[in-house]
Amino acid sequence: MVDSLKVHNLNFKLWVLCLTEECKKILDAIDSPNIESYSLHKIEKEFPELLKAKGNRSLPEYYFTLSPFWPNWLLDNKPEIFSITYLDADLAFLSSPESLFDEVENSSIGIIEHRFHPSFDIARYSGRFNVGWIYFKKDRVSSDCLAQWQAQCLDWCKDYPEDGKFADQKYLDSWPNDFEGTHIISHPGANLAPWNLNTHKIIRENERLLSDKKPIIFYHFHMIKALDDNHLFTSLEIYRVPVEERKKIIDWLYVPYILKLLEKEIKLTQKGFKVCAFRSSRDYSKIDHHHRSEKSLDQRINDGEIIKISRK
Repeated sequence: MVDSLKVHNLNFKLWVLCLTEECKKILDAIDSPNIESYSLHKIEKEFPELLKAKGNRSLPEYYFTLSPFWPNWLLDNKPEIFSITYLDADLAFLSSPESLFDEVENSSIGIIEHRFHPSFDIARYSGRFNVGWIYFKKDRVSSDCLAQWQAQCLDWCKDYPEDGKFADQKYLDSWPNDFEGTHIISHPGANLAPWNLNTHKIIRENERLLSDKKPIIFYHFHMIKALDDNHLFTSLEIYRVPVEERKKIIDWLYVPYILKLLEKEIKLTQKGFKVCAFRSSRDYSKIDHHHRSEKSLDQRINDGEIIKISRK
């Protein structure tokens, strides 16, 4: 993500909440002027109620619970921050995000819809909006929103849908009604992801990738999962992306992204760090079982369900 932002000559800083001590050690060793990292213990000390929650939910559910606490703490403790944008770590920027900030303008909050295609619309389960990119201006509206979101996530933050809730995400559905000044981003190239590839027309024009004739701002590499040391599951099949579209998207987006991550993994491993670029703490066994395929491995690779990689 950092490298993809640097390409666009942006003046930015990423405030990283390190969920593991190994992550903190790596970022300290990299010593990038664009990154300021904090240990998870810092937030847990500031919000002791988190430790209670930590004991009654799974590790992925605890990580979801943290989502509102980190931007809230930064806005309260960093006077130099006028606004902040929460980012998932699995994003890559193909264009400058400045157009998104221009669109938000003076709004207090900026959120992005999943934009599910009608053929696979699961908004009623996972939410209308995606948590991958959320803008907060430092004002009373954002403060109230983050306080409400914190209380909700502390109370319930399971990694499955139940009673109109899902993790940290389904709570966003009410924000446009609850908080005046919430702007819904309209740009078709914002938070492009496996779940909305069928919603937009994706083309490559003079080496630029466009979504509905607009530059793709960033892509969300959701649920790339290692099957073994040499094969990665793309999740594109789950969201019913047609085979020919999968092949193009893998060639245009996934292969360059994966190669860059593998290069980082190799360099960090050589420095003595324990790194696995495609490891996840979430349990995908139910998804794996539901989408178990009788196809051969070669056929799944040919159909864009799996990507074959070579670690040197």
